[in-house]
Amino acid sequence: MERADVKYDYIVVGAGSAGCAVAGRLGEAGKRVLLLEAGGRDSSPWIHVPLGYAKLYANPKVNWCFSSEPEPHLNNRTLFQPRGKVLGGTGSINGMIYMRGQPEDFDGWEAAGCAGWGWADVLPYFKSCEDQQRGADAFHGTGGPVSVSDLPGPHLLGEAFHAASERLGVPRNDDFNGVAQLGTGYVQTTTRKGRRWSTARGYLRGPAMANIKVALHAHCEKVDFEGRRAVGVTFSDRSGRHSVRAGCEVILCGGTFASPQLLQLSGIGPASLLQSHGIAVLHDLPGVGENLQDHFGIGLEFESTSRTTVNDLYNNWLRGGVQLLRYLLTRKGPFADNGNYSNTFIRSGPDIATPDMMVTFMSWCTNEALVPHPFSGFTILCEHMRPESRGHVRIRSAESRAAPAIQFNFFESEADHRAALAGLRFGRRISETSPMRDFVRREISPGLDVESDDQMLAYCRQNGLSLLHPVGTCRMGTGADAVVDPRLRVHGVSGLRVIDASIMPRIVTGNTNAAAIMIGEKGAALILEETA
Repeated sequence: MERADVKYDYIVVGAGSAGCAVAGRLGEAGKRVLLLEAGGRDSSPWIHVPLGYAKLYANPKVNWCFSSEPEPHLNNRTLFQPRGKVLGGTGSINGMIYMRGQPEDFDGWEAAGCAGWGWADVLPYFKSCEDQQRGADAFHGTGGPVSVSDLPGPHLLGEAFHAASERLGVPRNDDFNGVAQLGTGYVQTTTRKGRRWSTARGYLRGPAMANIKVALHAHCEKVDFEGRRAVGVTFSDRSGRHSVRAGCEVILCGGTFASPQLLQLSGIGPASLLQSHGIAVLHDLPGVGENLQDHFGIGLEFESTSRTTVNDLYNNWLRGGVQLLRYLLTRKGPFADNGNYSNTFIRSGPDIATPDMMVTFMSWCTNEALVPHPFSGFTILCEHMRPESRGHVRIRSAESRAAPAIQFNFFESEADHRAALAGLRFGRRISETSPMRDFVRREISPGLDVESDDQMLAYCRQNGLSLLHPVGTCRMGTGADAVVDPRLRVHGVSGLRVIDASIMPRIVTGNTNAAAIMIGEKGAALILEETA
């Protein structure tokens, strides 16, 4: 094994949404950073075309293509879990929606013992990362590394979706990241001038790059320790196996699956799990890999009377070709957006204080592999944003390249059942309300004959999905089951932090990429505070 002579101040493991933010801010401050990424360059043209992310959903060249364990409350189905294996991480293959969550989410973190993570504390970091197309205001910033843009223009069915929601009593909301989340309106995306804008593109550029070494195809095998202090990492790439030291700290930014896996491989985690795989226990930390959370989604699918859906582009090569050419020449048209146009945020019951259900209009209707059906179609996806169910991520073996065991335990809770029913019924009401109903030829699934609670719950068990927003497996907090403290330092050891979505004590009420970027911004700021 080669031992590198180069000494870095910080080693950042994982060049995803948080990792690029951490490396970029540290490099900008003059710190010497080694950024390790197990994937390759973000050179696929489909990465940069917003609508092209369907081509990345199951592409093993840029995607780890994980699957969950059989889910006991979903008829023992396994759930596909795409995760980015490329510079930019999952932020280079996701749907690009920019949604922060509610102020109450972060105030809840603070109330649970995460001092410094309330809404007033995190808002400055949401703003500092942002280059908001609409300009700066009390909630938004400009000039930051993350470009946040409006969709290229209105959509016929999106407008109908909003109008139907308003007829059902939901107010119009043009900014889900502003004063309040309740309402119906268009989403914003992490795009710039019709192209995806990942944190790799935003942070790994300019003067900071003089201080950042990016190592691609670099698979981290374990964190190296002297006593109980992290001093570096062992990784392998195409040239062999290497050991590299960090002068200050090692920072794990591998995400909700990889960060707990790497901790466990390094001897930090539940002692019985580590011992069962022959791993010497450095620190018995029971919470590593526990507290897995994700949003649960269940879709209503419709055949449409309007030929303005993504299905129509896919199924008519001439129409699709014309629009692709339009995109290549002007960066406009349907290829310049993500097909997920609109959201309606509601409360799933009268006892719920703030919206917990996101009902989404998607301009396509596909099979599980994201291949559109051979007719005009759209989906109304009902997404429970604050589930009670909890799962875990655990190593399967001491082999670092083995995929971890992922168990969500979706639909375990009665409260989750009630929320799913409320979402499905509201989504169906939207489809039956003018003007949305004018574009419905028929409800394909579950079908109007599925009406009773028992029938709908059976439909959820057979068709419910992960929304691909996993968080929580290196929970931030102060209790015995917490993994990192509020400064994101791993309990029980020194020189080691986790800075990514895995530290969320509770999932945010919205798509998780924006919060992961904020965590990277704030995590880097915490480090720099200590070195000032």
